[in-house]
Amino acid sequence: MSVEFATVLAPMAGYTDFAFRAICRDYGASLTVTEMVSSKALVMGNGLSRLMLYRDSVDKPCFCQIFGHEPDVMAASVRLDEVASYEGVDINMGCPVRKIVNSGDGSALLEDPRLAARCISAVKRAIGDKPLSVKFRLGVSDSGGAVDFAKMCADSGADFVTVHFRTRKQMYSGVADYSLLPQIAATGIPVIANGDITTREQALELINMGAKGVAVGRGALGKPYVFAELRGEHYRFDVMAAIERHAELLLKVFSERVVANEMKKHVAAYLKGRRNGKLVATEAMSAHSLEQILTPCRNFFALYPDFRSVQG
Repeated sequence: MSVEFATVLAPMAGYTDFAFRAICRDYGASLTVTEMVSSKALVMGNGLSRLMLYRDSVDKPCFCQIFGHEPDVMAASVRLDEVASYEGVDINMGCPVRKIVNSGDGSALLEDPRLAARCISAVKRAIGDKPLSVKFRLGVSDSGGAVDFAKMCADSGADFVTVHFRTRKQMYSGVADYSLLPQIAATGIPVIANGDITTREQALELINMGAKGVAVGRGALGKPYVFAELRGEHYRFDVMAAIERHAELLLKVFSERVVANEMKKHVAAYLKGRRNGKLVATEAMSAHSLEQILTPCRNFFALYPDFRSVQG
């Protein structure tokens, strides 16, 4: 069936690694975005930041999300081969985490639209014809400047915006407030709506309000099939197979020890909501090897085979 709107995997620090992006794409994510990476760290040659940008050949289209507040540095970062290999660039102007904000990055730019405009313009000049998106929140403590900020993004060269319909003050609490979506969409820049989206009915309502697509972050953790649900498509999701594939993909790039540590949080997400799953997740958290994580998971699904498959 045809899908009338974009289904985007929203970037999440520590979660949207190339392996998770691949799994979400299998279930209908039409666009994925990397974990946010520091422009300054990339330009300085930070090995870990560059390793974070490893991508699988099938992970297309995918945008690289950068953060920073120095226009020249941000422009230089997107000219690097690691970033230039992506189909587009996304600038993070919404992260509410204190250490990011205190450095002048992320949602700190909501308080300085002129600097934000310079950053957008510099990056757009550097990437040329490639699409540029900007992700931002409604505001710092209220949504009074959200519409003007969207206009500024358009005027500065952004091709579309992803709006998390919460303020920085809210962090991830409360509920997303979509009341300004029609006004932001009326500025003319395409809008991807983000925040608390878990059902197709919600997505269609937001499309009717003017959004061109929806971005799902936390709602996809442990449930990559949410994208199939949003698209109205049938699916069958094998939880254990997803856990094993996730680990196998990560092993292509990282050491077994690193993969074991990375998989702990993903396993907790995959098992969330399943009876006695929390016990297995807790056991995984204290594991020292990948096998010490995978074996309890296999035993769990052998004991509860009905929990292994999800379909819709």
